[in-house]
Amino acid sequence: MRDVEKIVYWKDAWEKKKMDTKKSEVFWDNRAAFFNTKVSLEKNESSDIIDLLLKKEMLHEEMSVLDIGCGPGKHTIPMARIVKKITALDISENMLNHLQNNAKKMNLDNIKTLKKDWKDIDLEKEGWNKAFDFVFASMTPGVFDFNTLEKMTKASKNYCFLSGFVDREDSIFDEVEAEISKIYSLEKRKDKKVYYAFNVLWHLGYTPEVFYLNREWEDIRTVEETWQLYVDKISMQVELKEEEKMYIKEELKKHQNNGKVKEKTKVKIGVLTWSV
Repeated sequence: MRDVEKIVYWKDAWEKKKMDTKKSEVFWDNRAAFFNTKVSLEKNESSDIIDLLLKKEMLHEEMSVLDIGCGPGKHTIPMARIVKKITALDISENMLNHLQNNAKKMNLDNIKTLKKDWKDIDLEKEGWNKAFDFVFASMTPGVFDFNTLEKMTKASKNYCFLSGFVDREDSIFDEVEAEISKIYSLEKRKDKKVYYAFNVLWHLGYTPEVFYLNREWEDIRTVEETWQLYVDKISMQVELKEEEKMYIKEELKKHQNNGKVKEKTKVKIGVLTWSV
């Protein structure tokens, strides 16, 4: 049973969190090669997600799957080994190129890729209304408001999956972001997508289940690579001045060792699954 008043409340709260799609596309194109290094063609860290979906019987060999914000195929590849066919959607051409290469290496011919922004997808035109057994959106900025969430439920015949950070700590970036925030009113990067989505779905009459995953890792990059990453991240919210960009580089030099910057990241990921 829909609770219209509460749906409107949560929809409006979520609408305040907007993103620059064009900047996001450039950001992910630039990050594609790095993320591809995280894709193991054998058993990888996506295995616990796949195991969860198998346990809940959300994946089986006759299914058609839509993977929104698929990236280079971290989850697409293992799902494609199980299901009949999978449509992989991403705004980044570079991400999709890596996915296609990874699928070829694994002799997988059941993956169809599409370069498009999920918010721009017209379900009627694509023939995607109730077209997929399972709609999957893992850690993607492509689902960022009421409309993009509701579209997931309309595209699915059976099940949906959505995940996002509920907490994240980056050992160096957090310090830089805090300093830049003294100049600009930056939104904290703590993603409330899972929180908003749960409330919207609940008041739409669905009964989403919630799970949490904890992750820790280290990334080692050059000063220049780290600087570009930080500038790109912050630039999705504000236009940085040249002196601010230089401040970031000088801060990174304080953390470098032989030209490399080691960053420790600790996250908590929220996972929602629901039947439609």
